[in-house]
Amino acid sequence: MNSPSPVAPVSMSDYVALPEASGASLSADGTQMAFLSNESGLNQIWLCDMQDGRPSGPPRQITDLSERVVSIAFAPKGRDLIYTTDCGMDERYQIWLIPGAEGSPRPLTTARGRVHVWGCWSADATRIAFASNERDPRLMDIHVMDLGTFERRRVWQGAGHVEPLAFAGDDRLLLRDCRRSMRDQDLLWLALGTGVATPALPHAGPAQYLSVKLDPDACGALVLTDQGNDVPRLCHADFSAQTLTPLHEAPGWEIEKAVLAPDKTSAACVVNREGLLRIELVDLATGTATDLGAPAGGVIGGLAFAPETRQLILDFSSPSEPTALWGWSAEDGFTRLFAAADTGPVTSHCAPEVLRFDSFDGLSVPYFLYTPAGTPPETGWPVLFLVHGGPESQWKAQFRADIPHHLQNGIMVVAPNVRGSSGYGRRYCAADDLEKRMDAVQDLIALRDHIAAREDTDAARIAVAGQSYGGFMTLAAMTEAPEKWCCGIDIYGISNFPTLMMTTGPWRQVLRAAEYGDPVQDAELLRRISPIARIARITAPLLIVHATDDPRVPIEQGEQVLSALRGLDRPVDYLRIEHEGHGFSRRSNKSRVFETIAAFLARHL
Repeated sequence: MNSPSPVAPVSMSDYVALPEASGASLSADGTQMAFLSNESGLNQIWLCDMQDGRPSGPPRQITDLSERVVSIAFAPKGRDLIYTTDCGMDERYQIWLIPGAEGSPRPLTTARGRVHVWGCWSADATRIAFASNERDPRLMDIHVMDLGTFERRRVWQGAGHVEPLAFAGDDRLLLRDCRRSMRDQDLLWLALGTGVATPALPHAGPAQYLSVKLDPDACGALVLTDQGNDVPRLCHADFSAQTLTPLHEAPGWEIEKAVLAPDKTSAACVVNREGLLRIELVDLATGTATDLGAPAGGVIGGLAFAPETRQLILDFSSPSEPTALWGWSAEDGFTRLFAAADTGPVTSHCAPEVLRFDSFDGLSVPYFLYTPAGTPPETGWPVLFLVHGGPESQWKAQFRADIPHHLQNGIMVVAPNVRGSSGYGRRYCAADDLEKRMDAVQDLIALRDHIAAREDTDAARIAVAGQSYGGFMTLAAMTEAPEKWCCGIDIYGISNFPTLMMTTGPWRQVLRAAEYGDPVQDAELLRRISPIARIARITAPLLIVHATDDPRVPIEQGEQVLSALRGLDRPVDYLRIEHEGHGFSRRSNKSRVFETIAAFLARHL
């Protein structure tokens, strides 16, 4: 009998080439669905015909731009389609209109180098509202544009980061004011005639307001909020009485998103349980919730009801499947909207375990553990820690093209959600703020020791990698405990908080100060926690990856580390990516980055 043929290794570019689709928006009559896909190598708009909440034909690409499309929004009447783009992922968004979803795109904003944040359509689809920092790069003003004349006016001069959420008739606009921080928000009513803003829902203490859906009379709204609670729950806000009535909660877990059914009798909620997301359908009259689940153990992104139906359209991703569009109906459950992509290279062993350990001070810290298939080598698996950005973010059970490749090459992957991560309530998220910043680094080091003590790991071969704030965590871990890491990978990470606060996008500075510290009042703290101050302690090989157009963590952050380590004659590699920002939008660049990382790990891990 012939022995089975060995399975050929799969290249990193093969994993990166798997297409993704997300961000569906449906026309008001439900006959068309627009969505974003990177099948061409860069996110563009695709369109398909729909019938009864299901595609009735193959999708077709309707934009072929040299830059990515970031978001799309059909009008609430007709088929006009709004989309936003930027240049080199610089996040200076511009807003465009495609008349009837088939005409030539028309630019609605043209101030290059300025940010235009998409807001909302008016109910009659004759006006739009958006935020822009054209007047002052540090501040967001609110603008309203008449789509009949394309004339616009500034209706509110802002004092920080603010977003328009909904028109209420002809004379009011509901705003979300985030000038203090993204986790300490206010809802405001803006009188369009006078430009005066007043609180819509006064509150004591910090609060977030998500998935806000106005009642028809605008006297109240369905809203996800953690006002007066540790985690967001579904509530009804009465603006006249200025009260909140809880409708549904998942005790101990965050509800991330809620959408209202067309008949307004129920709402679909996305519940985040330990980084695995499920849908719960809530009867708004009784509060009864039905657990719809998910296509598998994974992550649900965008969610919407198909017009005039009780069918759902959602983005879904799992560790073994890139983001794709799915539907849900009571009759069929979860089904793909289009034929499955060929995910043959990705196998079931990509599914992680979700575990916890007690950190240095007894705090229970969750982490994801991805273990290679087969028997570990005699010395144990080498281990790669992947640290998420944010810090107010979370590692979830989504697809990442590099993880199956690492597993294929016999590398165990550990992805922690250290204190400061979102998804576990306000108290956990705030546990690393300001002077407690380094406690999160100690979580990472303690987890490293916990994993090193396993019988199936090689304690001498443990690496750490992270992007953005995860890059800070990487550098901080390598300076706080240099002997514990055999190598590290800093992907557009923060190395110097004082210079970050000077060079990050001006519109982000106030928000970053709320998280990291005020650049004047907390100057000594920012200097003390900056890895650049202790960079000489790094002795293990380090790979730095940064892009030229990064508006959040400018490239000077990576190049400070590069210059310092070269001056110290330490082993350091550097990959500079042109015309990309805080991430990598082009498939060719993603492949180059991940292949460089894989080669670095092959040499040093």
